[in-house]
Amino acid sequence: MDIQLRFCEQVNEPNDLEAVWRILCESDKDFFPPLSARGSTFQRTLQQEEKLETLPHAYYEEIIKQPIILAVSKESGKVAGFMTFKHNYHCPELNNFSPSNYITTICVAKNARNQGITRKFYQFIQSSEIPSQYRMPNLATRTWSTNASHLHILRTMGFEVSARLVNHRGNGMDTIYFGKKVQQ
Repeated sequence: MDIQLRFCEQVNEPNDLEAVWRILCESDKDFFPPLSARGSTFQRTLQQEEKLETLPHAYYEEIIKQPIILAVSKESGKVAGFMTFKHNYHCPELNNFSPSNYITTICVAKNARNQGITRKFYQFIQSSEIPSQYRMPNLATRTWSTNASHLHILRTMGFEVSARLVNHRGNGMDTIYFGKKVQQ
């Protein structure tokens, strides 16, 4: 799939909002814990709990307020995925990578996966195509210890482990924080 990436300070076009919601719902259970079980994109406690919602409403309300990069199919013009981030982020787990653009969410539509879109998101957020007021000296994110595909991408793109919270998401399920210095 040939895609074009587009940066938005906030998503506000109705078609884009609808696409982000659809892809978020489609991806909900691909995350651990599911996005529908979370109250925000950067909450500290991530233990698997009883599900409060069946759809990720609270999570959606958080991400549509964040800067976002949309992957748009050149053929159809439809959104195929998105990356959201917190600008100028600080937290104790990322002391060596603060301030940073902290990636909160990456979702790619199931029919567009395994085509390099996540890698393109990471390349784009480090490029001069991001408006200068949104560029940071560091890039950071976190994921869970069994998310093999994301861990592979982070390692091959030069990210370093900044912190590991053992059993943070349940027994045998760690949260791993990653950071990277960005070439300015």
